[in-house]
Amino acid sequence: MEQKSVYESFKISLKAKNIRASYYILTSSLFLIISLAMFHYLNNYVYVVMVDDREIGVVQDAKDIELFVDDLTERCGELYGMHIKPGKKIALIKEFRPDSDRQTEAVQQAIRNSLGLLTEAKILIINGKPVFALPEDSELELLITSLAAAYSRNQVSVKTIESVVTDELSLESARVEPSEVSTLEEAVAFLVKSNRGESLQASSFIDSSNRGSPFSRYSGNLSSPTHSSLIPNGYVQDNSLSSEPVFVNVRTLEELTVREPIPFSTEIEYDEEMWVVQKDVLEQGKDGAKEITYHITRENGVEVARSKVGERVVEEPVTQLEVHGTAQVPNIGSGRFVWPVEDGGEITPGRGFSEWHTGIDIAADLGTNILAADSGVVWFSGRGGSQGNYIIIYHGSYWTLYLHNEVNLVNKGDQVEKGEVIGRLGSTGRSSGPHLHFEIRLDDGTGEWLGYYQHKPIDPLRFFNP
Repeated sequence: MEQKSVYESFKISLKAKNIRASYYILTSSLFLIISLAMFHYLNNYVYVVMVDDREIGVVQDAKDIELFVDDLTERCGELYGMHIKPGKKIALIKEFRPDSDRQTEAVQQAIRNSLGLLTEAKILIINGKPVFALPEDSELELLITSLAAAYSRNQVSVKTIESVVTDELSLESARVEPSEVSTLEEAVAFLVKSNRGESLQASSFIDSSNRGSPFSRYSGNLSSPTHSSLIPNGYVQDNSLSSEPVFVNVRTLEELTVREPIPFSTEIEYDEEMWVVQKDVLEQGKDGAKEITYHITRENGVEVARSKVGERVVEEPVTQLEVHGTAQVPNIGSGRFVWPVEDGGEITPGRGFSEWHTGIDIAADLGTNILAADSGVVWFSGRGGSQGNYIIIYHGSYWTLYLHNEVNLVNKGDQVEKGEVIGRLGSTGRSSGPHLHFEIRLDDGTGEWLGYYQHKPIDPLRFFNP
């Protein structure tokens, strides 16, 4: 009896356990079905990505977009060296969209291509016209000082007294694309070039590859920036930076000190025992020096006015003392001439006397002696441009000229005898080879040589032909 009771208890217990197991399996199955249904239901909730109220795609997880935008703006900010903000509004809207296509990478690329970057900046306003976008921390006083300094010329003899920007300049805050922010130094350099009228090509300042969406530049390696500071071309908020030539007038006042010579004066004494052609320097003159101070007004570096404000003598000039002869040169010539080239020489063909050639060319070896054709007084011994070294001798009724000499052996005022050696034949001045250009001229009655064509030339051969 007792064994039967145990057996019955075991059967009841086993039956209860089977019921509980079936219940557990049923309950687990129902929970799994409900969980899968909920997962499927919740999985159809996505985030619609909107850029300025325009849908660009859907993603499963909003964090993917938030982290992407944060990372992109942070990296671009590091590359530009400034604080960057998205240029357009990004909205993530959760919606139930069964079987929607979730493309996180495509959405990120769309954001990169359309979002844009903005940074806080200062807009330079010139005479009411917006011109440059400058860094946010730019100061107007520093800009004006830098612009004025660009025209200052502090040198050894020049000191800038005043430098003033005469146009109205101001700075206003704005949000612009970072690629449109110029440094203060670049803005000053551009304005100076513009004021000087130098040719300014847009390509010289703007890298066209960097225009468009700032994000699109960084679709590759973000560690290799293509940033360059550029001339700005627009406000973000319906304003436009000037695309016309920009001028800022800078007026400077300079003090210039220059050293200028003071020409020496000449005192002349006269000596009746010296011929009029003779002159001696008893004491050589020397120029003095003075310092003159000018105030120069310049507009954009171009001088517009100058006034002398001071003068100081730093070295007195030394007067030159000369003695000049007053006696008339005597008529000591015979009127009969000897051949002026020792050992003859030959007359160059085609270079005899004519209307256009006022003498004869006698060719001979370089260094051959040149002889005085008659007795007389040396009126000139020196050098000319086309004549080279040459001599003029006064004979009373006639003058003789000796050109292209290698060297002159007589000086002004010397009295020479007929046949005396006065020089060496050469090829100085305008000459095609060693020769003596010899002329005889008839005195015009003045007894003085005042000009090269004053006295009439005559054919020298008339005095030598039998």
